Amino acid sequence: MRYYKKLISPDFMTTCLRKIVKESEDFEGRDSGWTLDEILRLEVRTNRYSPFRGSSSFIEVPKQVAETKAIINVINKKDSQCFMWSILAALYPNTSNPNKTSSYVPHLNKLNFDGISFPNTA
Repeated sequence: MRYYKKLISPDFMTTCLRKIVKESEDFEGRDSGWTLDEILRLEVRTNRYSPFRGSSSFIEVPKQVAETKAIINVINKKDSQCFMWSILAALYPNTSNPNKTSSYVPHLNKLNFDGISFPNTA
């Protein structure tokens, strides 16, 4: 347990425990007839966040997904503004070249992206 205390902040643990207690209370409050008596084991897995680095945020989708034509993957290999291009593609559909940023350049001034840093983080 001491090992985990070094990796996980007390604030994070408190937040997790509060969420578990709240979820349990909400569940019990729905007249389920069930109550949480004890937690025998709790496993928390974390990953180190490492934001994307580089000149482009473009990620190629798997071939089988691309072939369905169910998504538009705007190819932005010269910038890191994939969020902006995806919003423009959704609002201003282009049937001739939907994957090219040039299809959405005429619409750049229609939306205000001030205050948004690129690439975006979730």
